[in-house]
Amino acid sequence: MTGCTPSSYSRLLQRYVAPAVAMSAIYASAAHAQAEYPTKPVTIIVAFSPGGPNDVMARMLAAKLSANLGKQFIVDNRPGAGGTIGTTLVAKAPADGYTLLFNSAPFVTAPALYGAKLPYDTLRDITGIAKVAESPLILMTAPESPFKTLKDLIAAAKAQPGKLNFGSGGVASTPHLATSLLGVTTGTDMQHIPYKGGGPAITALMGGETDLLLDSITTSGPFLTSGRLRALAVTGTKRASKLPNVPTFAEAGLPEYQMVHWVGLAAPGKTPPALLDKIHGEVVKAMAADDVKARFAEIGAEPAVGTREEFNEFLKAEVAQWTTVVKQANIKPE
Repeated sequence: MTGCTPSSYSRLLQRYVAPAVAMSAIYASAAHAQAEYPTKPVTIIVAFSPGGPNDVMARMLAAKLSANLGKQFIVDNRPGAGGTIGTTLVAKAPADGYTLLFNSAPFVTAPALYGAKLPYDTLRDITGIAKVAESPLILMTAPESPFKTLKDLIAAAKAQPGKLNFGSGGVASTPHLATSLLGVTTGTDMQHIPYKGGGPAITALMGGETDLLLDSITTSGPFLTSGRLRALAVTGTKRASKLPNVPTFAEAGLPEYQMVHWVGLAAPGKTPPALLDKIHGEVVKAMAADDVKARFAEIGAEPAVGTREEFNEFLKAEVAQWTTVVKQANIKPE
């Protein structure tokens, strides 16, 4: 290094080499932290009440992750405002993998429902880790209902616009969205009655307070198999194994209607990719276990884990689709 004195060489080291060494140390520390993850309990936020399908499946996944990784994955229910209360907590949490979100359809409808009032950017401040599972939705009535088929119900809804009512676990819950989509698809107008959770919505249907409910098999299955509710049709491309005598929507005459209940795991948007990859790998491992697949099958759900990229592309597409449906169905937030 011609013309470089010891003192100037020292200054060059301080200017160029020292920062690089410092950055290398930071990266090495981060890599070590990711390799050791988790070193403490992990919180999985479920933005809905206990007992619903999201909560049930989140607890199944959390139990397996806890067993596999030796640290507790704790489900924390934070319901309210169409799922945005719980989502906000994750969006604003440290991006260190210790606060995660178990999300579903309301997550992707929030931008259309709340617009600029939403305290986070759905696709920027939250990043998907993996879709976890899918389960069919069941269109149900009470056993005493005059509607025996999907065609019966749709015909009545068209004949008397606004007379039939449907329940849900709250505004922008999956049953609300699914039935609104059914109305858009069939050109019918049905009144929405929100309840404080999926359980009360099922109770209301059995008690005759509502005419129909379109909800996940994960919560309604026991009521259907026991005869306390009647199933008219099931979403998806095939019949549900737990309800082999119930036709799909396509078989019942409405092939254009398709929606399933999906759940996934997400994290704060700035979480390092290497850490997201590690968590994704653990989800893949957990959902591939025979005991987990058996437990999910018991409630009518199937693992649906793909890549992180696939899940994030799915979320983008869902945000776009539901922006249109929310507008057409005139869904308003609480």
